[in-house]
Amino acid sequence: MKQRKQKDFKQGRAYRRKTAALTFFGMLVLISLLELIPLEQEFSEKENRPLATRPKLSLEHVADGSFMAQYEEFRQDQFLVRNLWVSMKNQMDLLIGKRESGGVFKGRDAYLLEAVAAADQEKIDANLNAMEAFKARYEKVPIYLALAPNAANILSDKLPRFAVTEDQNAIFRSIWQNLGEGVTWVDLSKTLSSHKKEEIYYHTDSHWTTLGAYYASQQLVESMGLDGAKTPKWEKYAVTNIFTGDLSLKSGYQSGYQESIYIYGPENEKEMPQIVADFGEGKVSTLYDRTKLKERDAYGLFLGGNYGVGNIRTTADTTDRLLLVKDSYANCLIPFLVPYFREIIVVDPEYYEGNLDEIMEENKISSVLFLYSGNTFVQDGKISGVLQDEQAE
Repeated sequence: MKQRKQKDFKQGRAYRRKTAALTFFGMLVLISLLELIPLEQEFSEKENRPLATRPKLSLEHVADGSFMAQYEEFRQDQFLVRNLWVSMKNQMDLLIGKRESGGVFKGRDAYLLEAVAAADQEKIDANLNAMEAFKARYEKVPIYLALAPNAANILSDKLPRFAVTEDQNAIFRSIWQNLGEGVTWVDLSKTLSSHKKEEIYYHTDSHWTTLGAYYASQQLVESMGLDGAKTPKWEKYAVTNIFTGDLSLKSGYQSGYQESIYIYGPENEKEMPQIVADFGEGKVSTLYDRTKLKERDAYGLFLGGNYGVGNIRTTADTTDRLLLVKDSYANCLIPFLVPYFREIIVVDPEYYEGNLDEIMEENKISSVLFLYSGNTFVQDGKISGVLQDEQAE
């Protein structure tokens, strides 16, 4: 009997080992077969970013190690039911108390807050030096720098407990102290802080709301010495109530949260100058593209998205012309500047490959405004490029 039990035990152990080996072999075969299935996605709608694609195999790339690095990124981005696994991971993180995903904090009162970006001092110095040199070439043209504080700064009370992020106020003070004398600093932080209890930032998007941009525009009118008498009385209109922003897509948090996007128009239409805008895709008479409301990134409503260079001509009673160098934060603020300028030339260095000297000389620019979100400016390496002296080159 004892011998029989030992025999059965050995047979059972051998069977389990054989089953485990076959299961492991089967998984290897399955994974190998899945590798042959073209499941790749070029873009993640949920995260609003491009995904790494399968790298091309070559002896050169294997030898220098770049193939394995690229392949690792590819495997991290491309796998079956990816969105389901990402969603499950976020839920598990929340259960164990984690409130950060992809550089986005899940904050209080349904706010998602993008972490304040660390300052790249080399790029900041390059930007400030280029701005100072630019000012030296156009001494009679006033130049302004306005950096929009990010929500994690102004709404720091909404951050989750123990959240750690950069001190944006300290970063801004350093930029202001190192700014050349010919460039005027416009302090938007104090203005927005005084309205922090209002809806000045989206709950699910990295941008300020149109209300936040309105308060910033008031500060710009004052700091730039514009004629406040030209300011119309504004009314707001909701153009959608189902907006879900880029931070929700990036983090996976609050995918079902929906909020409103507002645009502002004058109570009296006669108080608002007419416009003709051209961003390279034909002339239009509006700064809003409502077709974008049907797309994933509904913030593209403002200006129709981002372009390298655009021209806005108005019927405003003035000869002043503004060169606005900006990132996407400025898009929803630009309509508030229309009453004060005959022409606004908009340049986004992220997409513009030219030089600003030609624009300055051909368009009789009377003032220049750099308007950026704080996070973009402290890591942007392209601003200095568009400010290079063309003649020096």
